Amino acid sequence: MATLADSFLQDLEDLEGDKPLEEEYDTSKGKKALGDEDSDDDIIDAIQAFEQGEKSGSSSVSEMLKNDEFQKLMDEVRERKDEQPALELGKQLSEEDTEYPLITRCNSLVREIDDEMMNIHRFVRDIYSKKFPELESIVVSPLDYLQVVQRIGNTKDLTTIDFSDILPNTAVMAITVTASMTAGNVLPRQELDKMLVACDEAFLLNDCKRDVLLYLESRMSGLAPNLSALLGAALAAKLITAAGGLLNLARMPAQNVMLVGATKKALLGMSSSSYHNQGIMMYSDLILSTPMEFRNRAVKLVSGKCGLAARVDSFHESPLGQVGTQLREKILQSLAKAQEPPPAKQKKTLP
Repeated sequence: MATLADSFLQDLEDLEGDKPLEEEYDTSKGKKALGDEDSDDDIIDAIQAFEQGEKSGSSSVSEMLKNDEFQKLMDEVRERKDEQPALELGKQLSEEDTEYPLITRCNSLVREIDDEMMNIHRFVRDIYSKKFPELESIVVSPLDYLQVVQRIGNTKDLTTIDFSDILPNTAVMAITVTASMTAGNVLPRQELDKMLVACDEAFLLNDCKRDVLLYLESRMSGLAPNLSALLGAALAAKLITAAGGLLNLARMPAQNVMLVGATKKALLGMSSSSYHNQGIMMYSDLILSTPMEFRNRAVKLVSGKCGLAARVDSFHESPLGQVGTQLREKILQSLAKAQEPPPAKQKKTLP
């Protein structure tokens, strides 16, 4: 009969017999039974990889600039920007031309660039609001806001910074006074660097937008000759891209044409009533040369005639722009007649 001591010894022998099997099982998986010496090295490598990923991610904010298709499209636009289309006299660009798909793509590309710039503006605004939260209510324009932010950085004394080439004197004074009373904090170096990179990318996108508009401007004489004769090639290109194409512009009523590309513009003062929406039409020389009391009439006239000129161009009629020239002359005549003083009252003799 086995005693209690014999049963304990038997259990120990069983445990010693199982240990080689465990070591063999662990070595079959590539592990060591007494300790995992490589595990610490693996963790260090993972941390280094994470830090490298964070550094590489902070070097770029815009996804559009990293897109290969966008870069190829911009290279093609820059190559053709200074070239003139080989059109016969009296002919317009049509859907059958090889360059027409590129022009159509550029019309939508301008709006995509604007959306990307707005995303960058929101990204920078969310970061910089920790330092200067009142700045976004003073500087409304996204591009001006990014330029101001890039110049200020973490500077506390704004009197040493010159903003005269970006903002009017009233806005500069408002920024200087508000910055002296703001409750914001200094940004960490990592967030400041990320914000400055985003500002540079926004300026690069703005340069790309300017190249696309210059390319479209050079093609306006073939794409929309009548609208170009009415407004000018540069303004016609901006109006067509903001409307989403020539056909979309031709289908718009006159009251919608005057609001195409409307942006909020800051006037004097700091109240919410000191802002008003200003469309692309307001930059026409026909409207800017009109006295202030007649500008509402000028906007309505130019918007209506732009819709007519766009419809003529969409049907490929008047390829030399005669209709656009005639519409421009009618607008000038109507505005000149509206500005004439009323006839003097004639004194009637008493009977």
